[in-house]
Amino acid sequence: MQKLVNCLSLCLLLVLIVSCGGNLNTIEVETPELDMVAEGPLFEGSNTATATWEFDLSSLLGDQGNKVSKAKVTAIEIRLVPEEDLPSLEKMVFEVTSQSTSMTRVGLYNSELDSDEVMELSVAGKQENLASAFQDGRMTFVGDFDLLEEEYWDNVAFKVKVKFELGIK
Repeated sequence: MQKLVNCLSLCLLLVLIVSCGGNLNTIEVETPELDMVAEGPLFEGSNTATATWEFDLSSLLGDQGNKVSKAKVTAIEIRLVPEEDLPSLEKMVFEVTSQSTSMTRVGLYNSELDSDEVMELSVAGKQENLASAFQDGRMTFVGDFDLLEEEYWDNVAFKVKVKFELGIK
């Protein structure tokens, strides 16, 4: 009899927890195509390109803008802008940061970076919750790539698009 009471109590507790959890709706948000630039001179090895996305959360989400409780990156696309005499580049580690979010790695491309071809990065399975970055209204994307030449004096530019999945309460 005691086991039955314990089992029923546990089931009732689970129902209560699930019912109080609240509904979480998910929506997708995508950045516009951003210019990510690494300013020359660049040298052999790791170099950094950055892009900043400024946005108004209420314009993106309407009246639900202040209710973002979860956010994660779901897709990252980059395109190397063609230039004359562009050096050989490979690999890109992609990170995001904001005023209230520390630099967090969200993507990786582990091959040669081809000019004017859209490349999809592998998105990290485990990510920091980026909800606070959406409250900031500004995010900075950082791409660390490898230059295979000894040096390159001009800028290297990429076009970047990032998709997010947001959890709205």
